Amino acid sequence: MQFTETDYTDEDFAEVDLRDAGFSGVAFTRCDFSGASLAGTELQGASFTDCRFDGTELYDTVSASVSWVTCTFDKASWRRARLTGCRFTGSSFTDCRLDEIAIRDCDLTLVSLAGERLAGANLSGLRLREANLTRTVLKKADLTGADLTGARTTDTDLTGADLRRARIDPGLWTSARLTGAIVDTEQAVLYALAHGLLLTPPEPADPADGGATRGRRTGRGAGRSPRRDG
Repeated sequence: MQFTETDYTDEDFAEVDLRDAGFSGVAFTRCDFSGASLAGTELQGASFTDCRFDGTELYDTVSASVSWVTCTFDKASWRRARLTGCRFTGSSFTDCRLDEIAIRDCDLTLVSLAGERLAGANLSGLRLREANLTRTVLKKADLTGADLTGARTTDTDLTGADLRRARIDPGLWTSARLTGAIVDTEQAVLYALAHGLLLTPPEPADPADGGATRGRRTGRGAGRSPRRDG
C-alpha cells in the first residue's frame, strides 16, 4: 500500500499489514493503527496527529523527521526502532517494548513515559521538557545534555545514568533514585544543596603556622597541652 494523498482523516487501519507501505510526506489525523504492522517500514516526513497505535508493531522501523503529536502507544513494540529528528509532543506510551531503541535529536516535550523501561538507552541531547517520567526505568541511560526541565521524576530510576550537562530542576535530586549516577561538578553542588548540606569554602592558610590551616594544629605534639617548667 502506498499513501499518495496528502491527508487521511478518521481512517481505520486497524489490524492492517502495512509492512511494505510508503510513508513519505503524508499526514494522518485521528486514524486508528491499532494492531497494525509497520515492522521494518521507513517513514520520511510523515505526520500523525491524535492517532492510535495500540498493540501496533513498529519494531525495526526507521523514522526521519516524523511528527507523532498527541498519539497513544499502548503495548506497541518499538524494539530496535531508529528515530531521527522526530517529534512526539503530548504522546503517551503504556507498557511498550522500547528495548534497543535509538533516538537522536528528537523532541519528547510533554510525553508520558510513566513506568516504561528505557534501561541503557541513549537519550543524549533529547528534549524531555515537562515529560512524565514517574517510575520510568532509566538505569545506565545516557542523558548527557538532555533537557529535563519541568519533568515529573517521582521514583524515576536513574541508577548509574549519565546526567552530565543535563538541564535539571532541583526537585529531581530528591524525587528520583540516583545511586551511582554520573554528574558534573555543578550538579553535585546542586544535589548537595537539595539535601540540605551547607557548602563553605576551605579556611585560608595561616602564614604564621607554616602554611597550616588556621585553627588546626598539625604535626608532632598536636593536641597536647604545652609543657610548663617548674
